[in-house]
Amino acid sequence: MEGEDFLKNLESERDDLRQKNQQLNTALSSSSYQGQEDANLIQYQVDTGEMLGKIEHFLRGEYIAVDKEGNEYWAKPMKKVKVQNKRTKKIYSKDIVDNDLILFNDYGVNSIMSIIGNYIDKNTILSFYDEMRINEILADLGDEMANFIFCNYEKMGMDTDFKKTRFQLVVINILHIVESAYRRAIRGKTMEDLNSSRIFTQLDSIGNGRTPMPTKKKFNLFKPGTW
Repeated sequence: MEGEDFLKNLESERDDLRQKNQQLNTALSSSSYQGQEDANLIQYQVDTGEMLGKIEHFLRGEYIAVDKEGNEYWAKPMKKVKVQNKRTKKIYSKDIVDNDLILFNDYGVNSIMSIIGNYIDKNTILSFYDEMRINEILADLGDEMANFIFCNYEKMGMDTDFKKTRFQLVVINILHIVESAYRRAIRGKTMEDLNSSRIFTQLDSIGNGRTPMPTKKKFNLFKPGTW
């Protein structure tokens, strides 16, 4: 009888250890997952790649198109022209790149992006600005960019009258995107949101923790106090 009780106690001890290991693994997995979620949220909040990408594609005259499978991609502007076959003398239509809609060459795009990159970055989004300061920055940037492009029309690729008519539109579009980045930093809003989210997550994790209930000591071969 004593031998059977001894074996039962050993089995009970083994089951308890197995259950505790499972609880520990679950807790670690949950903590790791939550930590990854927090990191993804922060990365999303401060990521400026999409804004910068939109500006660059705009400067290159590219637009979002959809292929036969429904996938979106950035495409160059095209137009149809009439072409005559030199041998057969037949006239047919051909799609070619519409250079009138490509506002800047590589030099122009790189020049503008090097300037904009100093305004649209994570430091801007995580900073603290008031309305007046944002308006001052946008006014200064708009004036300087307009002067820079105006003085370098030809070199930057704006070599037709049609392209030059879009000069003001280019500056306004860029300023609006820059403004959206700065408005995320009004009175430190983005930084405040991130801190609030982190505190809430920590409190939620603490609230979900379970305080183990006191249990009666069970027989343990290696703990004389339970004999």
